[in-house]
Amino acid sequence: MTVHTCHWPGCEKAVPPKLWGCQAHWYALPKAIRDRIWATYVPGQEVTKTPSDAYLAVAREAHEFARSYVPRKPVPPPAPQAALF
Repeated sequence: MTVHTCHWPGCEKAVPPKLWGCQAHWYALPKAIRDRIWATYVPGQEVTKTPSDAYLAVAREAHEFARSYVPRKPVPPPAPQAALF
């Protein structure tokens, strides 16, 4: 079986060859990019190694997005208020 890793820069999680990336990084991509990846994916291209030019273009766009991605930091909860009495 072929080992395939997530395409997100620096991620080494193993994923099935037909998938672009691991679940966390897939959903970090904007939905529009995810939709275009699936729209241009041809079943079996991971076996034949012949993705279309359209698929390669959107895969490059996804990679560029990933390289510039800055995750949103969760807002910390407010500090407890000191007792007024």
